[in-house]
Amino acid sequence: MHRTPASRSLPTGRRRPRAIASGLAVSLAVTMAACNDDGGEGTDGAGGAATTVTEVVADTAAPTTEPPAPTTTVFDGYVAQVTRTEFGIPHIVADDWGSLGFGQGYTFAEDRACTLLDQVIKVRGERATWFGAGEDDTNLNSDLAYRHLGLRDAAPERFADQPDHLHEFVTGYVAGFNELLRGFGPTGWCEGEPWVQPIEVDDLYAYLNDVLLFASSGVLIGPIATATPPADATAADPAADASDDASDDASDDASDDAATDTTALGDGTDPTTTAPGSNGWAIGSELSATGGGLLLANPHFPWEGERRLWESHLTLTDGSMDVYGATLSGVPGVLIGFNEHVAWTHTVSAGNRMTLYELTLVPGDPTSYVYGDETREMTSTDITVEVLQDDGTLTEVTRTMWASHYGPMLELPFGWTTERAYTYRDANLENADVLEQFVGMATATSLDEFVEVHRTANAIPWVNTVATSADGRAWYADTAATPHLSPEAIAAWQAAVDTEGSTAALVGDNGAVLLDGSDPVNEWIDDPAATRPGILPFDLQPQLERRDYVFNANDSHWIANPAAPLTGFSPLTGPEGVPQSARTRMNVILLTDPAVRGDDGLFSADEVEAAIMSQRALHAELALPGVLTACGRTTLVLVDERPYDIAPACAVLAGWDGRYTTDARGAVLWREFIGQFSGDDRSDAGALYLVGFDPADPIGTPNTVNDVRDVDLLQRLGVVAKRMTELGIPLDVALGELQVDGRVVDDPVGVPGGTNTDGTASIVGCCANGGTLAPEGEPGERDEVLSLRDGRYPITTGNSFMMVVAFGPDGPSARAVLTYGQTDTETPDGRFTAQMGIYASGSLREVRFTPEQIAADPTALTTEIRGQR
Repeated sequence: MHRTPASRSLPTGRRRPRAIASGLAVSLAVTMAACNDDGGEGTDGAGGAATTVTEVVADTAAPTTEPPAPTTTVFDGYVAQVTRTEFGIPHIVADDWGSLGFGQGYTFAEDRACTLLDQVIKVRGERATWFGAGEDDTNLNSDLAYRHLGLRDAAPERFADQPDHLHEFVTGYVAGFNELLRGFGPTGWCEGEPWVQPIEVDDLYAYLNDVLLFASSGVLIGPIATATPPADATAADPAADASDDASDDASDDASDDAATDTTALGDGTDPTTTAPGSNGWAIGSELSATGGGLLLANPHFPWEGERRLWESHLTLTDGSMDVYGATLSGVPGVLIGFNEHVAWTHTVSAGNRMTLYELTLVPGDPTSYVYGDETREMTSTDITVEVLQDDGTLTEVTRTMWASHYGPMLELPFGWTTERAYTYRDANLENADVLEQFVGMATATSLDEFVEVHRTANAIPWVNTVATSADGRAWYADTAATPHLSPEAIAAWQAAVDTEGSTAALVGDNGAVLLDGSDPVNEWIDDPAATRPGILPFDLQPQLERRDYVFNANDSHWIANPAAPLTGFSPLTGPEGVPQSARTRMNVILLTDPAVRGDDGLFSADEVEAAIMSQRALHAELALPGVLTACGRTTLVLVDERPYDIAPACAVLAGWDGRYTTDARGAVLWREFIGQFSGDDRSDAGALYLVGFDPADPIGTPNTVNDVRDVDLLQRLGVVAKRMTELGIPLDVALGELQVDGRVVDDPVGVPGGTNTDGTASIVGCCANGGTLAPEGEPGERDEVLSLRDGRYPITTGNSFMMVVAFGPDGPSARAVLTYGQTDTETPDGRFTAQMGIYASGSLREVRFTPEQIAADPTALTTEIRGQR
């Protein structure tokens, strides 16, 4: 076969402008909703805004030579009304679930079709077919791993039992997505590419399954693809002989590395250097100025790739659904949002979504392993992938993939030897109830209903939930899919972790659980109360309801509210009694500082917004005064064995207010200074703090600058100041001059926010590369001393969808910002970067939820889209 290689090149400037503005109708005959005020037939019954309604008809009927007979038949296909308000937010109204999905799929495709198309190719295992093997066989390995996981093949059966309304919703979403492809084609980085093809319902289910594996199989794609038994043990196996040479090379390299490197558990996985996280607050009636609940949603996710959030408003005319919020790219529905009764957000859970297993192998047979008193054989599957060559031809590559009864085999840095091998089990692989979970949350009419969905579906994949209600209740829960181990298994695992130098301890340092897979005691428990075999049931998962507040900032469930620690849960849900991150501590300070709440001692929505946008930083508040005191004792230190005067640096820090705003002068210098200390120093007694962590005061400790080590403290400041001067960076440079939107090449806007190291609640960071093949900018080389990259901080992750929701006597009101915008790439109307300017100003924008609010937007565009079922 011969195929034209798929192009990934873009002109200088990196991003191709979008060919059309928001094309909502085939004829593009749309008018501004507020332009026609004559009260004529164009008046919209939802709010009185005058519109011209245009139909998009996906008519696939065969042409006829006879003129059609007059008919009064009611159109029975998909019909959705879409109003795009400022910044391109679609408000989708439909009479049925299929039409609602059609409208959402169509409008998502207008904005980000390329992202979903790319992900469909990934889960089909066709990246190498369209793009070649990739650097270091990245595409080939991805295809082999995804075909081994079998997400696409399993989708028809795995998702066969969806409730009718949800299947209609997904089917409509796919139909709407495909209709946009048929009518306009995608715009952006995949425009005109040969791999742009319609998707199928099972493609979307497979992609949804992949989203659930983000914190488990999704980070093991490389190790799954390259898992190969020792070469000499498979030489007589014809299937193994047929495997590609790349597999052998990968196995040999991994085995060689294992001899010297036993810490890089993430080797071969996603190269993200800033892990996704979030802040979530639910404030109850005791602290709310209105008496109703208040919600802060603040996910920190990548600004590029498939994990970007996308905003929409979904309404069914029968009143069963009216929800506003954001969802991950290509996922139907709303994942973070609110309706008239409840509001909720999510934060990435600190718990475990899988367990790794070490298998003891049968002597002389590295594909058989001991299991209790018996021996089990691994299963092998020959997987063939067509790989695009440079000349446009396709070459077949076959690799033998292996699995234990737990799941796929892995090529971890410890190696697959003749004595041991590694495998794993994933708690989300069989999770088919996630749509029921999130749609149930979106349609809940009370917090009780909202909680009950967690009990009955129990399909949250890898996040905590933080929620509040119109009647002022606040609820936290970590109901993410978690392996259910027996007390005996937990005790054995903890004993292994406590053994210095053990493999379990080394794996544990990377946040994973390694069990003895040859001992049946380490099988997951099938609890009849659980919704799926092997996972913790709802009643054994951490939960807390209060009337003051609950929160989470990616530490475990332990401190959802310091007044009521959650203890006694499975350690696989996350650790208890350990140092909390600086960001967690800063969240609690903002929630409990009386100055944040104003004179009445209660939170208003404006005060919540001001708190998260304040850019206060824990280490600045705790350590800056002590460092300045040390500066008062001496300003001459040794740097590179020579005297160096830090008086200018001390003066800059003395003039800084301790916040990470764009105009902050001193923030860059302090960030680099704090970065000179280890994570242990920042979280316990050591080079930075005298008073160490105390589990009885997890928010207040550690504290007190270690003035016993003045010389060490100030020498670190001297190292940073000297390096900044060598690079020509003023010590008092404004943060926004260096910290910029890393997606944009020309004149990027400066952005506020700190890092987890800084200890702000509001987080930005670098280098969380997306998981698509879209062109992305290079962040640049990191400096040898500083965290700057080519002299700046290019931001490509962090604050993404930020939203504050307040329930009052007139219902919910909200403000939000989607920092990176709705679209895949730059557009003539500027929607790719417009909201970044709002975020950079330190504020949010109004959310239009009611028909009246939508109608009042002078930029609103309304259309009706149709399609055959």
